Amino acid sequence: MEGKTMFKLSHVVAFLLVASLFQPLTARDLVFEVSDEIEVLRFPMAKENQVKTLDDISTLCPGKQSWPELVGKPAETAKKIIEKENPIAEVHFLFPDMPVKPGNYVCGRVFVVVNWNLIVQTTPTMG
Repeated sequence: MEGKTMFKLSHVVAFLLVASLFQPLTARDLVFEVSDEIEVLRFPMAKENQVKTLDDISTLCPGKQSWPELVGKPAETAKKIIEKENPIAEVHFLFPDMPVKPGNYVCGRVFVVVNWNLIVQTTPTMG
């Protein structure tokens, strides 16, 4: 039993010796070395005297934003119409008692709430 324990201990010691040869790489090292090469994309913000609302954000997404005429239509028909009227739209179906929309706004994401018969229940909107 002592032979196995010594063998395991020798592996641990060898690992620690090899690990001590490498310099640690931290995020701070990366930021300071390549900070001039990193391009930051900024989200356009409203001017200070304007109110920053969801309407301001939705104007940044091209195309149609909501489809009230689809309430009562079959889900597949609604999906085809949404994708035809807004090519960047990615349709997600929500069924009854599923969690509601998340709080973040995503350009191109359209939630369609349908019942168990796959009929649209509420106005599909982008977000």
